[in-house]
Amino acid sequence: EKKMERIRASEQTLEEFRTESEPCQQRITQGRILSNKFELDVGELTTKIAKSKDHLDKATSANEFNSLKVQLARLEEEKSSTEENLLLIMEKIEEIEKQVADINERSSHAKQQLDEIRSVVGKEIEEYQLEIQSMEQPLQQAREATNPELLEIFDRLYSGIGATVVVAIEGSTCGGCHMNLSPQVVETANKGTDVVCCPICSRILG
Repeated sequence: EKKMERIRASEQTLEEFRTESEPCQQRITQGRILSNKFELDVGELTTKIAKSKDHLDKATSANEFNSLKVQLARLEEEKSSTEENLLLIMEKIEEIEKQVADINERSSHAKQQLDEIRSVVGKEIEEYQLEIQSMEQPLQQAREATNPELLEIFDRLYSGIGATVVVAIEGSTCGGCHMNLSPQVVETANKGTDVVCCPICSRILG
C-alpha cells in the first residue's frame, strides 16, 4: 500500500499539471478568436480609410470636404485603438503560451518520474510478493506446531494490535504499554509454562 501510494502521489502531481494547463489553453483559444476578429476589423477600417481618402480627393464642396475629414479622423482613431487592442491580445497570448510551455515541461518531467516510479515500484512489489510466497509455507508449519491456545490469543490480538502482540518484560514493566506488572505476573511469565498476558494491554508476555 505504501509503495502504491508513491504512484498515486505522482499521478496526482501529473493530473494537477494537466488541470493547470486546461484553462490556459482555453484562454489562448479565446484570445486567438478575438485577435482574428480585430485583424478583420483593422482590415475593414483600412479599406474604409482608403475609400474616404479617395472621396476626400474628389470632394467638390467645402461641406463635403469637412464631413469627409471628420469621418476620416474617426476611422483612423478607431483603427489605431483596434490595433492597440490587437497588440495587447497578441502580447497576452504570447505570455500565456510561455506559461503553457513551462507547464508542459514540468508535466513531461512529472510523467518521466511517474514512469520511473511505476517501474521501480512494480519490481519492488513483485519482489515483495515473492518474499511473501516464500514465507507462507514456513509460516503455516510454524502455526501447526504452535500451542493452539497461544495461537488463538495471538490471532485475536493481532487483528487489533498488529505485529507487537508478543512483547518482552522490561524489568518489571510490559514492553508494549510500559505499565508496571505485579511480581506474580512477572514470575509466571518467566517460568514459560503458561501463556501470560499483560493485564493492561493484553499483549502476550514473553
